[in-house]
Parts: sequence; structure tokens; C-alpha cells
Amino acid sequence: MGISVSGMGSGLDINGLVSQLMSAESRPMTLLKTQQKTVGTKISAYGQLSSALASLQNSLKGLSANGLSAVGASSSSTALAATTGVGATPGSYSVTVSQLAQSHKLVSPGFASDSADLGAGTLSIAVAGGAPVVLAPASNSLRDLRDAINASGLAVSASIVSDGTASGYRLAIAGKDSGAGKTIALSGSGALASFSYDPAAPLSFGYDGGGNPPAAMSQTQAAQDAKLSIDGLNISSPTNTVSGAIAGVSLQLKEVTATPATVGIARDDAAVKSSVNAFVKAYNELRSLVGTQTAYNDATKTGAVLHGDSGPKSILSQLRGTISGAVAGAGSLDTLSDIGLSFQKDGTLTVNDAKLQTAIDTVPADLKALFSGADGIATRLGTRLADMLGEKGVVTTRTEGLSATQRRLAQRETTLQARMESIEARYRAQFTRLDASLTRMQGTSNYLSQQLSALANL
Repeated sequence: MGISVSGMGSGLDINGLVSQLMSAESRPMTLLKTQQKTVGTKISAYGQLSSALASLQNSLKGLSANGLSAVGASSSSTALAATTGVGATPGSYSVTVSQLAQSHKLVSPGFASDSADLGAGTLSIAVAGGAPVVLAPASNSLRDLRDAINASGLAVSASIVSDGTASGYRLAIAGKDSGAGKTIALSGSGALASFSYDPAAPLSFGYDGGGNPPAAMSQTQAAQDAKLSIDGLNISSPTNTVSGAIAGVSLQLKEVTATPATVGIARDDAAVKSSVNAFVKAYNELRSLVGTQTAYNDATKTGAVLHGDSGPKSILSQLRGTISGAVAGAGSLDTLSDIGLSFQKDGTLTVNDAKLQTAIDTVPADLKALFSGADGIATRLGTRLADMLGEKGVVTTRTEGLSATQRRLAQRETTLQARMESIEARYRAQFTRLDASLTRMQGTSNYLSQQLSALANL
């Protein structure tokens, strides 16, 4: 019986053999990819830690001197509203609004069409006493004039209105800014002379005894300042938002008042409490994140992504030490526990609302110093967090170290991939030569079988 090898050519399964061998060769690559994934997960975890630290840092803004001096405003009338900002102090004010600020508005005489050319002429426009802009439309229809005014770059807008009569099309021009000084001046010649308007000699729009409107440019609304009095002191403003008349307070004028309105500025206890609670919340969220990232599961014998990494716990330890330390220069208050903030057994902060309210009511200046003084908790914590998140801080250095490791692993992957491709090519070449040898041997075997068969028949 002759030699027999099954399969393609010699019957050798080259692809299967190479695949099995490369499966064994790829184990280092599998381990390398696992390492890369682990490092990437750690980088992501430090990103989450950085975000939590930034949130804690941001919460300190509410514990600044201004944040803890928060005051709120109220108004006894819907004719005006008040809001507070930096520098506002408690007080009560009587406010009377006698006039609202408004922008200048003009309307042209009427025309039978908004698209017909009115004829040759020029028109220039100036706002608030500024340099006039000469308009140069393609033709002098109302539409062309409207478009030229809107393209002038001036603080005005133009539109076309119609009252539905035979000569009801009019060009309406309105200033974008309010105030007595924001008047609009027009100078027309030729066919556009009727568009001229001089603010120094105002003409108000109105109908005469025969029901006829003016045959020249007229104003439908005068440019004027807001006028009000605060505790008897007369004040004017080019806008209906009046800032600075009361330190740290902005008044929004909505209507003329029939009777004086009372604007009250009072300490905003709710805002102070909100700031303190926002700080506590941010710290507790950081504490929870660190606990999750560094946890160890006894049942599964597995650790979380940063288990064994001393960085997160070191960060938390430093922050707790900064928060717990006594403060100098805060009067009757030495530590956060004096205002109702204390650490629980699980490391989280809690707030005693009644104790905090007592501090707000009785020692507001000391409360401010406890947080925002030269040695205050927020002051020290801000410095500590800036260092942690800075270029040389633990978050940055750990992240950079992990990124460097990731780059090295990527380089190793490239090298290992090239090596595996070379090994696969070598295996394939070897088995291809073996296949060729077996094919030749198969041919020789067949020949010998034929010869032996022929001899047996002699």
C-alpha cells in the first residue's frame, strides 16, 4: 500500500496549524491589552477624582466674604424690581418712579406704495449727535430706504407700517437705545426732503381736525430718561435698569408708580445656608467617590480601580485635616463644629441646621471670618485644592505617570505586533515548504505503487 496524506496538496492544514501556533504566541499580546485597559481605567478614575476636587473648589466661592454677606432685595410694588450684588447692605428705601426711559421713534408721511421710487434725492441719518451717515440705496423707494437704514450700522432699526388707506405706507424708524440723548436726526433733500427731522424742533405725530396726519417726519415716541427719586433724592437714568443709585443694588423699572414703593435690602440667611450645604455636599461626594475607587470586596477578593493606590486616600486625609483644624481670628468660633458642622463615623460631614442658624443670627462676622478670614477654612482649603490640582499636584503627577505608562505599553504593542507578524510569516513559509515536500513524496509514492503493481502482473 502506498503512503497517503489527506488534504489540499499534501493534505496539510496550513491555516489551522498556523492559527493554533499563533494562538499560543498571542498570549503576551492579550496580557498587554489587559494592562492597557487597566491603566486607561485608572486614568479615567483620576479624571473623576479631579472633577470632584474641582466641584469642591467651586463650592468655596459661596463661602467667600461676599458670599457669606449675601443679602436679598424685595419691593412692595410690581412697578419695580430689585436685585442685589456685591456691596449691598441691609436697609430700606422709598422709591418713586415718575418717568420710564424710552427710545426715540419716528414715522414718515404716508405714500401710496412701498416699492415705487420716490424720486431723486439724498438722505442722511445721525444718532445721539454722532456723525451722520449718508444713505445710498439703489433707488429711493420706502423699501430701499428701510434696507439702507438697517445696513447703516447705526443703533436704529427701520420697518414699513401701513394703516390700510390709499396713502398708508410709512417708514418707521426706532432707536435701539433708550435715553434722552439717543435722539435720531434725519436730513433729506430733493424728493426725500419730507423725511427730514430735527430733534431740536420736535414734531409729534398726530391727526389734525380733519383727521390728517403730518406731511413730514414726526415722532411717535420721544427719547427720554427714566426719572425716579430714592428717599427724596432725584435720579435720572438713560435706561430702566438703574444700578449704583443704591450701593450693590440694581433696580428694574417697569411702570410709573402711583405711590412710593418700599425697597427692602435684608440679610439672605437662605443663601448663606445654601452655600454651607453646597460645600458639605461637595465634600461628601468626594468622600464617597474615593471610597468607591479604593474599595475591596472580601467576597470576590477583588479591589476597585484605585485599590492599593495611596493617592486618593492621601488627598482625602489632607483635606480632612485642613477642614478640622482650628481657625485663628474668628472671634468666638474656632472650628466648624462650633457652627454645627461635624464629621461622622463614616467620614462624611453633617450639618446641624439649628446650630448654623444660631451662628448666622448671633455672630455673622465671626462666621465670615471662620470661612473666609486669612486663616479661614475656605481660604486654607482653596490653597490646598489649588496645589492638588496644579501642575505638581498629586492628581496631575499620577495622571501623567499613568499616561507615560500607557504610551510605553502602546510602543510595546507595536513592537509585539510586528514580531507576531514576522513569526506568522515564518510559520507559514515553513509549512508551505513542508507541504511542497509532502506533495513530492506523495507523487513518488504513487509512482512506486504503479511500478510495483506492474511487476506483479509480469
